[in-house]
Amino acid sequence: MKKTIINEELKAQNLVENAMGDITRATRKVLLDYILGYYINFAKVIVFLGIDSPESEEILASLDNKTRLSVKSAVQNFNKKDTAVVSEVEHILNSSGMHFENDYQIIKDNLLLAGHDFAKKVLKNFRTETPIFQKELNQCIFDFEDIRKLDDSAIQKIIRNTDQVLLAKALKGTSKKLQEKFSRNMPSREASMLKEDMEWMGPLYAADVKAAQAHILKTVFQLEENGDIVIPEGNVSDLIY
Repeated sequence: MKKTIINEELKAQNLVENAMGDITRATRKVLLDYILGYYINFAKVIVFLGIDSPESEEILASLDNKTRLSVKSAVQNFNKKDTAVVSEVEHILNSSGMHFENDYQIIKDNLLLAGHDFAKKVLKNFRTETPIFQKELNQCIFDFEDIRKLDDSAIQKIIRNTDQVLLAKALKGTSKKLQEKFSRNMPSREASMLKEDMEWMGPLYAADVKAAQAHILKTVFQLEENGDIVIPEGNVSDLIY
């Protein structure tokens, strides 16, 4: 009987020790993974800033030798434009509560007015130096005429989500190519009605046309946000590249 009790005690002791060991090992693994992730995320930021930049050199110099070597080792796995690097930087900025809506609005309102050569140069420099929030930048320079560069499926979705009178107003004064792009993606009767609406409206204030176009562009960006359409980066305005 006593032997049985001792065996039961030993069994219980083993079970307890094994369970505690599992917790200890799992805890250590999670913490070590966290530290490794810290090195990796730290490395992504260093890559974005530029490992030879004064800021990066100052930060690295402040670290102990082991940490510095770990970060430098992780840096070799990344490039400034890597999705992982860009996503990490965007996450940090979003978490900080920083917002750039006003700055992007300034870009949108003034970029095309600044001249083609200037716009092309600063866009190239900005994409190289600060390759974050590219979607927001694309929206800044996506002109209403750029809609014609979308595929037919995207055009059809825009039509389904747009009031025809608003569309007629937005198309006033646009290129024949853009008007034809919409017309050929509509049933012939609707295309005829669209043309009649445009003719019936007569001359419109430029501000009214711009407002209608802005409304439709908002629909375009919402459809893209929902994953319903794709705006190919290479097709978003000739100024991008």
